[in-house]
This record gives sequence, C-alpha cells and structure tokens, in this order.
Amino acid sequence: MAEPTNRPHATRPCTRRSHLASHVARAFALVGVCVVIGAAFCAETPEAKPIPSTPSPVYPKRREEMEPLARSNPVGFLRMACNWQDERVVGYTCRFQKVERIGGRLHKPETMRMKFRKTPFSVYLKWVAEPRKDQEVIYVEGAYKNKAVVHPPGILGLIFRKVSIDPNGKLATKHSRKPITMAGMGNMISLVTRQCEQAQAKGHLTLTYEGIRHDGGRPSYVFKRILPENKGYPGKTLIIFIDVEYLVCVRTDSYDWGGELMSHYFYTDLAVNPGVTDSDFDPNNRAYAYRLF
Repeated sequence: MAEPTNRPHATRPCTRRSHLASHVARAFALVGVCVVIGAAFCAETPEAKPIPSTPSPVYPKRREEMEPLARSNPVGFLRMACNWQDERVVGYTCRFQKVERIGGRLHKPETMRMKFRKTPFSVYLKWVAEPRKDQEVIYVEGAYKNKAVVHPPGILGLIFRKVSIDPNGKLATKHSRKPITMAGMGNMISLVTRQCEQAQAKGHLTLTYEGIRHDGGRPSYVFKRILPENKGYPGKTLIIFIDVEYLVCVRTDSYDWGGELMSHYFYTDLAVNPGVTDSDFDPNNRAYAYRLF
C-alpha cells in the first residue's frame, strides 16, 4: 500500500516539466512563424527608390572660359544659356521689377515678389509697392479653367477675394505688354535667342558682348543687340544680362527707334530651384490674401 501512496508525489515534477517544455516549444514555434512571415514580407516588399535629385543650376565654367565665346559667338552663347536654363532650372523665387511703355505711355515702375515653376507652368505674383500694392495673381497651366486668379488691391480686394480673368484678354493686357503665360526668365531668354537667330539668318543682326556688369548685386554677362528699322522688328536696341552663376537671363532693357525706353525687366534676389510646391500656386494658401479666414 505504501508504493501506490507515493506514486502521485513521484509523477508531479515530470508533469510540470512536460507542460513547461510544451509552452517553450509553442513559443519557439510562434517565433519561427513570425520570422518566416517577416522574411517573406521583406522579400516581397520592393526596395524604396530614391527620389531623383534636382540637377545643380550653377554653371560650372569660369568667366575666363566663357568670355571668349561671348565675344566670338554671342548668338551661340545665348543659345547655350537658353538650353542650360531649360535643362537645369525647374523653379525659382525672386523679386521682379518692370517698367513698360503701353499705348505710347511709359507706366510707373512695378515691383513684385515672384514664384515660378516650370512644370506645370506656374506663376505667383504679389505686388509689394504701389501702384498696385498687395495685388496677387496666380496662373497654373491647365488649372483654374486656364484662368488667371487675381486678388485685387485696395478696397476691391476686401470685396472680391478671387477674380478669374482671361490671361490673354483685354483686362489682363491693359497693364502689361506680355501676358502672364509668357512670364519668367525662361520665356525671356527663349524669345531673345529666337529673335537673334532669325535676324542673323537674314543678315540683320548686330550683337556685341559688352563685358561683365554687377547690377543688382550679381555679376552678369552683358550683350547689346541692334536691329534695323522698317524690317518688322519690335525695337532698335536691346541690352541683355545673363547671370554669371546660373546662366539665366536676369534683365533686359529695350529701346525704340527714337531711343525711348520700351520695357525694363529685372529679376533680383534669386533663389534657384528652391523646391516650390503646389501650395505655392494655390489661392487657398493661408499665407495669401485670397481667403478671408
């Protein structure tokens, strides 16, 4: 009778060890499953592709290398600058100044803060001085029904927060020689280069390199273009400024056949490829005055 009495005491430690072993086995099995699942997940998850970097907009050649080309082949220099900007400049912010003769009258200087994006073609302008201080204009190609969205200055801006106008209509061109669809340094150098090439092909072009000037605090290669009268050209003399660092057209001064100023366009305080986004060209941006709240 003593032997059966002692059996339960003898079997309890073995039972506990077997239960413990069972729990440990299940834990290791669970860990194994997790490892397998994790490995499968990692194997099936594609590797994240790096975001392509924006190419540097800084032109690598020194002035000493560039000036011989500017002297010997000024049209080729402008063409090179045009191609460089088209390939390297995807956006910028700047201070834009203009003076224009419209309808025979020289208008007052206008100064704006400008944001520009190449694709999709996008422009934001805010006037920072009179005569239209605090006016804002946004244009994005293919957006807002292809209209320019305007926040008027003064009292009108308190009543009408957003006004959509045809960028090529009479109201838009009343105060500007060129529509906003032609705004920006890229359009400016492209137009100048094309006109020079056409005039050169006809034997009408006089284009000379005038050296380096430091207007606006930045050095620029300066060119002077002269075209003959009565040949269908827009004016006689054009002074062209190409920024030394970025090779972009930062200024043009145009004069008519009598030597009177027709237009002056000047880009300063440049920040090239700063990473402008959709919000920079959105009337709902809270930093802009399009919305009341």
